[in-house]
Amino acid sequence: MNAASIIAIVKKQPVGFICGALSLVCAVLLYLRSDKIEEYQAEYDTKSAEAAKILTNVRNAKDLPEQVAEIQVLAKELDSRLVRAGQLAINLQYFYKLEAENEVKLVDIRQNNPSGPKGSFVYVPYNLGVQGNFKQLMAFLAHLENGRHFCRFSSATFTKTGGEAMTLTLVIELLGTS
Repeated sequence: MNAASIIAIVKKQPVGFICGALSLVCAVLLYLRSDKIEEYQAEYDTKSAEAAKILTNVRNAKDLPEQVAEIQVLAKELDSRLVRAGQLAINLQYFYKLEAENEVKLVDIRQNNPSGPKGSFVYVPYNLGVQGNFKQLMAFLAHLENGRHFCRFSSATFTKTGGEAMTLTLVIELLGTS
C-alpha cells in the first residue's frame, strides 16, 4: 500500500474516512481525559445541587412579599401584647381593669424586678392578692390566662376568709420587654 492507493480509497469513501478519523480522535481524547471523569462528575453534581436549590428558592419566593407582610402584622400584634417593664402605672391599670371586670378586690399588687437579658424578652413578675367568691376568683384567673398579655402562673393559693369570701394569692409573670 502506497500513498496513491490510500488517497484513492479516501476519494472513493470520503464520509467513511472522515467518520473513522473522528472516531480515532474521540478515542484518543477520551483516553487522555479519562482520569478527570470523576472530578467532572463531582463538579457536575455540585452544580446540579446548587441549581436545584436556586430553583426551589425561586419557586418559594413567589409568595415572599405576602409572607413578609403577614409576619410583620403578627410581630406588631405580639409587640402590642408585651408588657413594658418600666411603665409601672400602665401595667397596674391592666390589673385594675381586671378587678373591675370580675368584681373582685385587689388587696395587694406588687411588680418585682424583671428577669432576663437586656434587649430581649423578659418576664415581669407580680405578686397579687385578690379577694372575692370562688366564681369571681376563677373568672379573674381565666381573664389573666386568656387576657391581653402573655401570663405564666408560678403559684396560686386559695384561702377561705369567711362565708363565701376567699383570698387568692398569686405569683405570676407577664412576658414583656425592658
